[in-house]
Amino acid sequence: MNKVAVFMKKVSGVMLVAMMLVTCLDVGGNIFGHPLLGSEEIVSLLAALLIAFTLPAAHQERAHIGVDMLYLRFSPRTKKINDSILCVITAIFFSLVSWECFKYAGDLKRIGQVTAVLELPIYYILYAVSAGCGFLSLVVVSQLLKIIREGSHE
Repeated sequence: MNKVAVFMKKVSGVMLVAMMLVTCLDVGGNIFGHPLLGSEEIVSLLAALLIAFTLPAAHQERAHIGVDMLYLRFSPRTKKINDSILCVITAIFFSLVSWECFKYAGDLKRIGQVTAVLELPIYYILYAVSAGCGFLSLVVVSQLLKIIREGSHE
């Protein structure tokens, strides 16, 4: 699972560079009176993908924000219980997000929804976001199993 998260993180890096290039091309084009058509759409779609693809690696690396003032005072047993409850809630939440994105993508595909300027189909992006959130749920469940076996994941 770690290899997939690392791959998704690298793809996110490529998307971030692409967002930067599109933005620079648009700004440069505006200077010369020829803005890049659909640049806002491209950057917005890439941003959605970037967030969904970065979350699994961020969770594995514990790059999220936590409140340590209280947590550091917990006993190892309390930390294990706290971490387990948080993993269950997170896994359920992102499983639901994944499922709802998947259903919504199907609806958008059925009605033929596209972006306003470039007329790109949006459902591809939602399927990818759904996959990213689904994979995050799997990462959280694997972390939960590790906590149950070994204790807190500090």
